[in-house]
Amino acid sequence: MSTLPTLPVCGEPATVRIELYTADSLDGCAYTCAAHAAQATAVVGRAGLDAHPVGLAPDVDRPCGYLHVYATGRLATGEGPGHPRWCDRDGCERRGQHRSRARHVGTNRPETFIVDVRLVRALHPAAEPMVNLTSVAGGAAATLLLSISQARVLRYRLAHLLDEAKAARNGGRWS
Repeated sequence: MSTLPTLPVCGEPATVRIELYTADSLDGCAYTCAAHAAQATAVVGRAGLDAHPVGLAPDVDRPCGYLHVYATGRLATGEGPGHPRWCDRDGCERRGQHRSRARHVGTNRPETFIVDVRLVRALHPAAEPMVNLTSVAGGAAATLLLSISQARVLRYRLAHLLDEAKAARNGGRWS
């Protein structure tokens, strides 16, 4: 989690939106007037964030100095009203669980199984997240739930097995 920057405030209408990034995550937007855009970009950079100024859509009305933090970003304080920061916030009550966006395990070539992975957690705030692997072949689907600890160990086991399975120099065939 990063510290939120203190932006210059002048009360004028904002004309510039500055997208705030940490690592590979769009975490928020800062809104400034043209006179404060360079100063706000520098303040954001000193706070350890990547700043990307972009134009402001004509129908957006924000004052200079306004800062919006996305609830799913790394700058979010806490988990919001009952949602973990990674939750997609779509139908949690109906499903009885929070879930992240599914990450497709694609290889860019035909595979027997379609595999997706996501985080899930029961609605209770004390529940621990789990890793949900879903595979689909034809019309049948299978799901495997792993604790975070199991998923961490599986990550290392898979890395070791993949290192062992590297193609040898014998014409690119598997050794």
